[in-house]
Amino acid sequence: MALPLVKSALACSDFTRTVQPYIPQLNELPQQLWHSATNPQALKQLYLNTNPLISAFAFSLFLVPIVLVISEVNKNYSQIDRVWSLLPTAYNLHYVAYAHAKGLPTQRLDSLAIISSVWSARLTYNYWRKGGYEIGSEDYRWEVLRKYINPPLFFIFNVFFISLAQS
Repeated sequence: MALPLVKSALACSDFTRTVQPYIPQLNELPQQLWHSATNPQALKQLYLNTNPLISAFAFSLFLVPIVLVISEVNKNYSQIDRVWSLLPTAYNLHYVAYAHAKGLPTQRLDSLAIISSVWSARLTYNYWRKGGYEIGSEDYRWEVLRKYINPPLFFIFNVFFISLAQS
């Protein structure tokens, strides 16, 4: 089963019950995706059989090298900022889609998706309005940090904080 059976808030917060049993799915997922890539029915079954937290985390890990390489090649560390206003809604929509596909109750999740989409639209519009999507635009804070952190340490900061933690 892809979802743990939980009946209380305390049970929801139990890592050994809600996350740890599903971590092996993360290790198996790339190979399973590779084998299912040309079969839509197999992909759907893989999606349904994988804990949605694990598949969301896998997507986040997929983004890390993309954001990291683009930011290092361009020496512009605001690459994640360009999708940051959209990622929370993307993750929320993933959970909504999973719940619908599994036939789970979705009224609260549907409301969350609507509110989250409106909020993302607002954040994205404001980021665009302030020039965030213009070529070469970069959050001023990265320039300030680069003045105080030597390049090898800033690269580590880019890997673990900018590219990983923010995706």
